[in-house]
Amino acid sequence: MRMQWAAILFAATLAFSLPSVVARGQDDPLLDYAEWKKYRTTVSHPTLAIKPADLHRARENARRYPWAKNYVARVVRTGEGLLKRIEGDRKFVESMIPTTTPGEPRFTPCPACRDQARPAHPHGQWKWSVEKPDELKCQLCDTVFPNEKYPETVKLEAKWGREKVPQTFTFHGGEPFVVFSYTKGRPSTSGAIRARKVAAMTSYARQLAEAYALSGRIEFARATRLILLRLAEVYPNYLVHVGYGEYADVDPRVASFRIDQLPEGAELCYPPNRPDGKLHTGYWSAGRASAVGGEGRHLQRWVEAYDFTCNARDERGRPVYSGGERMKIERDLLLEATVLLVADKGINNKSVQNRSAVAMVGMCLGHPRLVRFGLEGLRKAVNDWFLPDGHTPESPAYAHMTLNGVKDVAQVFRGYTDPPGYRDALGGRIERYDPYHDPAFNYAAVWRANYQTMQGDLTYPPFADSYVHTKMPAAFAELMVANYPEHPEYLSLLAEIAGPTLDKDLQPSVAIYYREPGLEERVADAPKLTLPDLCSPDLKIGFMRTGETGRESLLTLSASDWGAHHHADSLNLYYWKSGHELLSDLGYLWDHPDKKYLARTFAHNTALIDETNQETTKRGGTVEFFATEPHIKAMRASSSAYPSASLYQRTSALIDHGDGQSYVVDFFFVAGGKTQDYVYHGPNNRMDIDLIELSPSGKPLYDLKAIRANTADPGHVWSGTWKLADALHFTAWNLPQAGETVAIGTGWGQRDHKNTDRGATLPYVVRRTSGEGVKAFTSIFEGWVADDRRIVRSVGRLPIPADRRDDVAALWVGTPWGHDVIVCSRSGEPIEIQTPAGALRTAARLSVTSTGGRGGEWTFRKE
Repeated sequence: MRMQWAAILFAATLAFSLPSVVARGQDDPLLDYAEWKKYRTTVSHPTLAIKPADLHRARENARRYPWAKNYVARVVRTGEGLLKRIEGDRKFVESMIPTTTPGEPRFTPCPACRDQARPAHPHGQWKWSVEKPDELKCQLCDTVFPNEKYPETVKLEAKWGREKVPQTFTFHGGEPFVVFSYTKGRPSTSGAIRARKVAAMTSYARQLAEAYALSGRIEFARATRLILLRLAEVYPNYLVHVGYGEYADVDPRVASFRIDQLPEGAELCYPPNRPDGKLHTGYWSAGRASAVGGEGRHLQRWVEAYDFTCNARDERGRPVYSGGERMKIERDLLLEATVLLVADKGINNKSVQNRSAVAMVGMCLGHPRLVRFGLEGLRKAVNDWFLPDGHTPESPAYAHMTLNGVKDVAQVFRGYTDPPGYRDALGGRIERYDPYHDPAFNYAAVWRANYQTMQGDLTYPPFADSYVHTKMPAAFAELMVANYPEHPEYLSLLAEIAGPTLDKDLQPSVAIYYREPGLEERVADAPKLTLPDLCSPDLKIGFMRTGETGRESLLTLSASDWGAHHHADSLNLYYWKSGHELLSDLGYLWDHPDKKYLARTFAHNTALIDETNQETTKRGGTVEFFATEPHIKAMRASSSAYPSASLYQRTSALIDHGDGQSYVVDFFFVAGGKTQDYVYHGPNNRMDIDLIELSPSGKPLYDLKAIRANTADPGHVWSGTWKLADALHFTAWNLPQAGETVAIGTGWGQRDHKNTDRGATLPYVVRRTSGEGVKAFTSIFEGWVADDRRIVRSVGRLPIPADRRDDVAALWVGTPWGHDVIVCSRSGEPIEIQTPAGALRTAARLSVTSTGGRGGEWTFRKE
């Protein structure tokens, strides 16, 4: 059935998607609700991500475990608090769900912060509470809005539907803000307040419905009904708009399908902007209840709340919802909210969640065509958005964002079967579907890639647009264990997150429904959590590890091709050991106006030519080899990051002598441009320089401050050592080449988009060569705890015959037991080199010969 369904899905996708390419509104097949009317009564509720079997599992978990019992009590207690608020104020629901279209909580910079010369984030940093629902307070400057000093004097009047619901949108006057690509933006704190109110009520509906599902108390279902009915009353009049403050003053169905080509006169935008016939950034930031491209987040909660409660009956057997009320909610809220979402046929990390919500509506209301639209989105997100090997095309944080958008719909699809008698246009049906094991979907590979790319502390290396300390969510681990019992290592992961008894740092809202009672009894039999060395063919980032389970240290070398949410970081080197970043990557500042300082090439541990950023869209990388043996993990990669570079190649390796004693060796060959800079920065400012004298320099270098510089002696190695917590030290040994200079200055160090570390700096090391010819930057990096545990006791270059200096770099490392001799050759042609241990003949691209040590003598050769 799985293979049959794969063929059916592909054909059905063509059958219903191709006509929609030319559809401009009412003629889109997905707006034909005949299937809903025919099959809506065939649905057995609850049918979405939490099914009857999941509720049974939840009750058993609550009977057995305090954490689950406490979760149920907390859900019920929250529901009771919401009931008091709703029942205590008859107008509460109406006041919290306004008739005027909400704005957007984001895209709202603070005018007061700007006046106080504070960093004005384009989204602002706001505090809102239901206790003061008509106020918005800036968390940075404590200014409360509405505010007489900052009146909303700019007004837009909507014409569409004004006979029924007049709508006026107001914005702050004064000098406009630059809000990303919208250079003349005006914040609307009133619009942001409306959006926060609706978001709160959306959350309340879902919370009340879950309280009903877990307790059976009918008053929770009644309160859910009140919220959904109010939403169904006002939502049809909510206009399509974007977070920048542009509204489509036209029937939302028309606007949804003509968002980039609105009817004449339909665009509302405040001055000094002029209408251009489209909403700025289109679907990416569009919505109706909100305006950030994530309308599906609201819809998912609405349909889940409805699914839990639509069949609720009181103690006398009377339904909580009348037949007319059910029709109204289904038609005017749930189906109406799909209109904008089905108009967007693209796939990105926002639209996948929107499609998931559409699928949920289709499944809950008996509309198989909507189900297929959502399933197509799941297929494209998994098979087309993620790389073929399952890895992220962007960053770990955005992989998680995308998985968060599809994880619920995957749970929804467990066992899904089309309504009785239904056949699609090609005569196909879906029966007892399993997205987790469908061979036509790459879902299993995506989960496995997320497991394999963690570092030893179970966070992810912060490459590209990924935040520092991005972690595997406990919810992900729960889903992996529940749906892939054939992978016991996922249980090991869950035990690391939630403790051996699985009751610590868990996410109970997921665990209570999907975790099998008694699962903790299997933890003792699970294997050790072991992370592998890997370099996937599509991601092109090598993960090189040490330690019995691969969790002691991690070195990554990136040859990834350019893509969305990438940085100008080709051939970047990242090194983590014993719980600390050594060669750090600064991560991601989200939508912060200063995010360029983290995305630029100079923010990374790589090489720059002529002080310029690397190529972006034309950038490609090649993995020349990736090799792992017990004592060494090595990778060579090259890149087209600079058009002016005839050579841009890096070879890096982890050399491991066991018992935590390992180090990194790095060779960077580059040719091209007038100047070539090998750049890296350590983890903090606690840095000591040894074996070289540096003097203050007034010569500008990038945007560094307090620069100290000197010409390096190619015959003498110099080092820099950082002190970290837990007595850990990090030493960088630098082996200069002829004509190399060194400069160290203070540069950008902020890593938090909320500005909690505003003004943070780090020391940047810049090793520079100039002129034509091949340059070979050679370095050693070691993390160590105590002097008697240092493995790198001495370092030196080995002489290379003059005719091979453009091809070969070699060095020796003195260890407590002998020497390691490392030879890096671009060509792998035979060569003889004199070493402290005698002549060494090798014909390999990378060779390592170790004398002494715990493992005795050993040799590595990569031909």
